[in-house]
Amino acid sequence: MTTTDVRKKRLAVQPEADTDTVESLVRKVRAGQVRIPSFQRDLKWNAKDVRDLFDSVYVGYPIGALLLRKAPAEAEQLTLGPLRIQAPETPSALWVVDGQQRLVSLAAALARPVPIPTTPDDPYVVYFDPEARSFETPQRSGYVPSTWVPLAELLDATRLSEWVFNWPHVRNTALRQAVFDAGTRIRQYTIPLYTVETEDPSILEEIFYRINNKGKSLEWKEVFNAMFGGSGAEPSTLADLSARLVDVGIGTVSEDLLLNCVVASKGLDVTQNVSVHYDRHPELLRHAVAEALPALRSMLGFLRDQAEIPHIKLLPSADPLPALTRFFESFPDPSPRVKNLLSRWTWRVLLGQTPLNRLTLLRRSVSAVEAQGPEQAAQALLDLTRSDQGSRFELPDRFDARSAASRIALLGLASLEPLDPGTHHPLDMAGLIESNTQGVRRIWGGRRGASEEERDALRSPANRILLPGKGLARRSLFEALERMAGYIRKPEMEELDGLHLVREAAVLRSHAFDERAVVALLEDDAVSFVEAREEVIEAATHALLDRMTGWTHSDRPSIEHLLEVSA
Repeated sequence: MTTTDVRKKRLAVQPEADTDTVESLVRKVRAGQVRIPSFQRDLKWNAKDVRDLFDSVYVGYPIGALLLRKAPAEAEQLTLGPLRIQAPETPSALWVVDGQQRLVSLAAALARPVPIPTTPDDPYVVYFDPEARSFETPQRSGYVPSTWVPLAELLDATRLSEWVFNWPHVRNTALRQAVFDAGTRIRQYTIPLYTVETEDPSILEEIFYRINNKGKSLEWKEVFNAMFGGSGAEPSTLADLSARLVDVGIGTVSEDLLLNCVVASKGLDVTQNVSVHYDRHPELLRHAVAEALPALRSMLGFLRDQAEIPHIKLLPSADPLPALTRFFESFPDPSPRVKNLLSRWTWRVLLGQTPLNRLTLLRRSVSAVEAQGPEQAAQALLDLTRSDQGSRFELPDRFDARSAASRIALLGLASLEPLDPGTHHPLDMAGLIESNTQGVRRIWGGRRGASEEERDALRSPANRILLPGKGLARRSLFEALERMAGYIRKPEMEELDGLHLVREAAVLRSHAFDERAVVALLEDDAVSFVEAREEVIEAATHALLDRMTGWTHSDRPSIEHLLEVSA
């Protein structure tokens, strides 16, 4: 069914136009009568957005209408910011189609439980300043002026009167009147409502699309979730899809990236706005999230096992992923040879070894998968990259975890299969990057009086290590470093435990420490340490890239494929 067909449909009952006060709406939220569909976008307003909303209500500016759908709802526990609501089963709940951010902000700030935080714990910690007639967020220090009134005290007139009675400034007539006036203005502010009754999801999709596509007030991942979430298939939203893919063991994939991959799984152009595809193929996208799950699992498993990317955060670029998703959607079980070719293409793209600009590459790589078979598709992808190696990879002068070059350096370190200094067992790279924000640690910290040459040296990726824990990694490695240094200086020492020494040497080698780096680190020679370790990391990275790109190997089709084609 096309969008034109949807637009020909009419609601059996005209939307009910009405108004309701903030006080009444918040009470309905607290009672569980108003529901937020699970497919609605995440709460993303910041404190300024919430303050601006209350300021508009206070001065009487319009804040826009709410669009609701009347439909049954099961009993459930709702979480809206700081609110926890036990919502009962009801045959006529009001489901929010548009206006979630506004409604949740009003309810979360006005009905949040006491005591009210005195620090900005979330965007809904808001106070009214009766002196400035403004809405404020407390400081991180926890300081709240005694004149400020928590918004949660303004929702109920009786409760506000009791609170003001114990307020230090109760005798200040001007301040007291300003507080009561603010409470009245907020409680009695009326909001336009449109309530729709329909069981046809395509009509709701079209209404939401028209409201949110005009002016691009939402990101398209949010519009996509709202239009196609809850479509009956599971997972139905990008957030659900991301959660279902965590067990692949390569980390949490962002919704923005998943949206591109889901669109590509249908063979659609990821460089176009999703609105174009919605206009042309609404039915194609309706269950696309659930249908893309197997291909995405295969694609992420391929990245982990074949392309040797242990975690999505170490991926230098996401550009290969849409085409890879389309490939595994089209060819779920490619041969080892085809996977090898795919890995070469992936890494050549990651290294920028393509004559195409980024948008052209994204568009043409997805369409290249439309070849007749998996090996032909792999060959078509390889045709989009350069046929020669180009310049050799060089470590960047400065480490920046956001840059492709620094991530490639980290992948070079990961290729050494780092060992835990305590257990001598291999580290779980994916678990380390996913759970430990300090997983990429500095080895050596800066110090006063350091020369400019030393400061520059310690900015290098060679001063980083993949290791669990916090703080400078030099301390974590100290015992192994000391024992290794003793052996390097006095190899005749009989008292050293040979097996333990071998294990410690293996730990250090797995983290790109050679003898020169060990001695330089212990002798406080930062420049020599970095120079020595840079050589080891660069050699490891070159070995990884040579293996993964396959520049020295033939990309020609396999004999089996040629025989199959000629048969």
